[in-house]
Parts: sequence; structure tokens; C-alpha cells
Amino acid sequence: MGAPSRTLPMVAVKEQLTTRRLLPASLVRAEDGGVRCLACTRRCLLHHNRAGFCSAIENEHDRLISTAYGVVAEASVTPIESKPIFHYLPGSQVLSLGGLGCNLRCRFCQNWEIAFRSARHAGGLSTPNLPPEKAITLALEQGAQGLAWTFNEPSISPVYTADCARLAHEAGLFTVYVTNGLLTQEALSFLGGWLDVYRVDIKSLDAVFYRRIGATDRIAEVLPIARRAQQEFGIHVEAVTNLMPGLNDSDEHLTRLADQLILQLGEQVPWHLTSYVPYAFMRDVPPTPPETLARARQIGYRAGLHFVYTDSVTDQESAHTRCPMCRALVIERSPGRVIACGLDLSGACRSCGTALGIVTAARHHQ
Repeated sequence: MGAPSRTLPMVAVKEQLTTRRLLPASLVRAEDGGVRCLACTRRCLLHHNRAGFCSAIENEHDRLISTAYGVVAEASVTPIESKPIFHYLPGSQVLSLGGLGCNLRCRFCQNWEIAFRSARHAGGLSTPNLPPEKAITLALEQGAQGLAWTFNEPSISPVYTADCARLAHEAGLFTVYVTNGLLTQEALSFLGGWLDVYRVDIKSLDAVFYRRIGATDRIAEVLPIARRAQQEFGIHVEAVTNLMPGLNDSDEHLTRLADQLILQLGEQVPWHLTSYVPYAFMRDVPPTPPETLARARQIGYRAGLHFVYTDSVTDQESAHTRCPMCRALVIERSPGRVIACGLDLSGACRSCGTALGIVTAARHHQ
């Protein structure tokens, strides 16, 4: 959706900065034998000179250090719809940033070249290639309205993303976390006041599934954290489920997931159902057929969700937004174009006045 992304050159940095930053006290806990990291639900207990599973946090003399502060492996301007995020400033552009490392090891990861790469030695850099001030300058120079952390898991770099987010707000930019949802309550407390959008990947409610495809089963807090982000911090939340044939696409599984989305996040939360593409180390699973996307979309609607989207190339209607009350077309999406044709300034349906939970520019600046 929207304009195609364009990869940007990294900004040259003259200042003598360091890629190593101390984690805040709220994200560490001293214990016998080491220091426990509270940035994600793995809660790694780190001994001296050991890094966590993500490789981005290390114990240095009983202090936890973020090892790749300001190290960006991917930077590009992309439409917000590509995240996918459909109900926050439709048609806007974001500077999308990705770093090194991840707290999952999804065998099908589309960005495994950077997500699986160790962040411990900052990719060989001694100084940041995109410190926060430069990230904001780059976003403004490129005409982006927001800053998004994506491509790898942003919560493993809490200090960098928080510093960027503070400056982004000062510059009038909105902020987006594209996350696997494995934040802790402590991490959300640290970051929540600086985030505008929380796009959470919910692959399944089944811990065994996560263990099989991502190397963790600590998923119990994914939806509660998203709910707290929405309810306590007023962050706009959207959910994504990648449909993997034979793994997480059964009627029973999708019904349970839709029911939990409504229970935790409400019937207006947008649910994006995306196609699985064989990639990386899981090429044995076939791609998602269009009929699975259509079936899953209907399951979401039957459960009571108001907005269920797919990326089906055979059903363009599944990308549009219609009012759940009067069925008027309120946002039309096609390749290269997003038209908010039926929204009023408050994000409500222009035809019948139903509030849709869509954040428009007018609402964003209130």
C-alpha cells in the first residue's frame, strides 16, 4: 500500500559516541550469581561477560549493557500500511529502522540476516551509525511523519528506542513499535509513554507452537501487555497473524484467537491475516492459499471483530475499510494509493457517524 519503500544511506557520524549504553535500573534485577534482564519475557539471568539470548544485552561487571546502541542495519522510508497498520494516520510515511539481534529465532524469519546476527560487538562498529539525533534528522529530511522500529525486535534495544522516541515527539513525529509482543511489564512501563502505535505479532495462543517455530514458550503476557499498552498508555494497537498451513490455521485455533483479541483488545482492534511465504529455514511449509485467508477472515467476522484484513492478491476488497454499521467504504486501499474517502476529521464514518477507532491527523494532534 502507498508508495514503494526506498532504502536510505546511513548518516555519517562525526561525534565520538559509543555503542554501549547502561540499561535503566527498572530493567535489571540483581540476583545471586548474576543480574537478571527484565527487557523481555525471557528474563535472562546473565553472569559476568555473558550476553542474553538476544545478544543485544550483556553483563559487564554486574551492570547490564545495551551492546549495539544506535547501530542500524536497515533504514528505509515505507508507507505505514506496509507494517501493516491501517487505522493510524492512513497514507502516512515512516522512517523504518532495524537493528541487530532478536529474542526469537523464527525459522521462517524474513529478516534473519540481521535478526539472527549477533549484536554483541555492534556489528563491528565502535560508534553508532545512526544515533537518535541523526535518526530524527533523517526522518524529517525524507518527509516521514513517523519513526518505526521494525525488521528486528525493537524491545531488545530499549534505551535506543526510548531515546529516539523522546526526540521524535519533540520533533512532531509519531512513533511505532512493530513487535513480537514479548515485552515485560517493566519494559512497557519504561517505554509506554513514548509510543503512539503498538503493532503486535500474535502467531498463536499455543506455547508449544511458539517453542517449535520461535524457540520460546513464554507468551502468556503477549495479549495482556498489548491490552495494558492500549488501556493505560492510550497506545493505538493493531494485531497481525501470519497463517502457516497446518500449523496455526485451523478453524478452532483461529476462533480462539479471534475471541481473545475481542476479550483483551476489543471488537474494533484491526486484525491483519497475512500470507506465509516459505523462507529461510522453514521452506518445507507451503505458502498460504487464498482460500485460507478468506476462511480466516470470515472466522474473525463471525467472532465479532469489526475489521479483519488480508493481503490476498485475489481479493482486493479485503484491504479496504468499511463501516461495520452502514457498510460505507471509508478507506480505499490499492497498490500505491490510500484514500480516506469516507472518514470525518474525528475518524468516524462520514455516512452514519459511527466511531471507528481510526486515528486521523486531526485526532493525532489533539
